[in-house]
Amino acid sequence: MSLIASETSELLTELHGLCDRLPVPQSGWHPYVAQIAACRSDFERSLDLAIDWPKALELVAGLLESSSEPSFDEDTTPELSAAWQRLQTLPLPDGQHPYLDDILPALVAHRLLLVALSRTVSA
Repeated sequence: MSLIASETSELLTELHGLCDRLPVPQSGWHPYVAQIAACRSDFERSLDLAIDWPKALELVAGLLESSSEPSFDEDTTPELSAAWQRLQTLPLPDGQHPYLDDILPALVAHRLLLVALSRTVSA
């Protein structure tokens, strides 16, 4: 296996771990359950897409090391655009949230993956 394939495989494993730790609360007590569940589903679908578009994983690795603010390519597929919109409108928890250490890294990873896929996947 090449070095790039090994690195993207490790990154994909780490992204799956972050997605798995993104909690979806019970519907009876959380006001954003539907939005959180949709974003979690979008993250899972994005990970499936990344398997077919390994260049996106290479781009995620580059974005992780970059200090610039990545931008989403609006000329991507409708599915990715819808996932991006759902993620952008999801309210972020504040510093008092009990699962903050799981939620924020997962949402950042999902954001970077969507940016990378938007620049890689053909519309």
